[in-house]
Amino acid sequence: MRKLADRDVLGTFIRFDIVAAAISCVLVIVVQLAALDEPSFWVVPIALALLVGLLIVARSKHRSEHTSAAFALVAVGNWIVAIVVPLFLPFLWPVLVVAALVPVVLAAPSVGRRATAIAIGAGAAVVATIAVIGLLGDDGGVLPDVDDGFELVLVVSSLAALSIPIGLVVSRANTLQQRSLVHADELNAELRQSEVDLAASRRRVVDASDAARSRIERNLHDGAQQRLVALGVHLRLLESVTADGDHPDDLPDTIAVLVSELDLAIDELRELAHGIYPPLLEARGLAEAFGAVARRSPIPIEIAADGVGRFAPSVEAALYFTGLEALANATKHAGAADVRLVLTSSPTHGLTMTVTDDGPGFDVDQTTNSGGMFNMADRIAAVGGTFDVESTVGTGTGTGTGTRLVARVPAPVAPGC
Repeated sequence: MRKLADRDVLGTFIRFDIVAAAISCVLVIVVQLAALDEPSFWVVPIALALLVGLLIVARSKHRSEHTSAAFALVAVGNWIVAIVVPLFLPFLWPVLVVAALVPVVLAAPSVGRRATAIAIGAGAAVVATIAVIGLLGDDGGVLPDVDDGFELVLVVSSLAALSIPIGLVVSRANTLQQRSLVHADELNAELRQSEVDLAASRRRVVDASDAARSRIERNLHDGAQQRLVALGVHLRLLESVTADGDHPDDLPDTIAVLVSELDLAIDELRELAHGIYPPLLEARGLAEAFGAVARRSPIPIEIAADGVGRFAPSVEAALYFTGLEALANATKHAGAADVRLVLTSSPTHGLTMTVTDDGPGFDVDQTTNSGGMFNMADRIAAVGGTFDVESTVGTGTGTGTGTRLVARVPAPVAPGC
């Protein structure tokens, strides 16, 4: 923003300088033709015309973002005029000192230290030259007999006139600075809001982790653990009734019950482990894992993931569980609608997952504030991705309005894949 502001200030100054130099050139020519008729005085309008030409080139450089070259052309052009004019009108040297200093002041905020030091040194040399020419040529030049009062009025009025474009440039710089400050305040506000959102997201992640641990503990306690405890009781009973070598007639049935209980406990543990991190996802990747989800689904789900390689475990887990929740929502709320999950990857766009259905849709503004949407967005944000939801409320399944969820993660392919 600062660089842009400096360039705009330079552009403003160049425009004013072109207009001022062109008007001065015309006025000097008129005075020369109407009153002076001094052949050597033609050097002044030639210098002014040269300044106009250099300023036009500087404007072109400025537009093509060659800022240093534009500053150099502006400075050289103004310095040439500032040195030439006192040779013929020495009493104007105070005005030309100010004119010579303006490019240095203008350049200071926008160029490096070395260039600034060069500009200051060159500007000081030009100012000294102007002062020497003016003082040595006092009461000389092409108008040797100008009244001191008239000289005073002319110098003061010229300084006042020169202050107008300088003031306009300063005003423009001030306006741009204020805009920069406003923009900085807006960025700070966005940053503060991002920090608030990040803190809220972290709290939700912690709460979700605590809830997941509680769910796992509860499932272990109420499910597999109870079955294993019951299995232990049955085994001890079996041990007691077979300790003397007698075998009751219902022993095969008892063993069958124990085997069945053991299978159920294994299934529950396997299902619980599936909810933590599916072995198929770890071994084969997203395409195979989603294919297994589609085969277990009560409604048809189309999976398109050809050519998608392996990614970092954190990325695959985030995409898998986000996709799992999106498919569950589609199965629950979209009825018998067509559901499709598409995975694509590219070196430039990373990994993209799109889940669509042609169900009745929902109000995005209301539903995106739900816990499920927050969970999906948080998972994707945690791996540096973005999560978007598009949906339109329709009249029923198959209306074609549907829902579209898109998760994008700028993830490189895992090494060796």
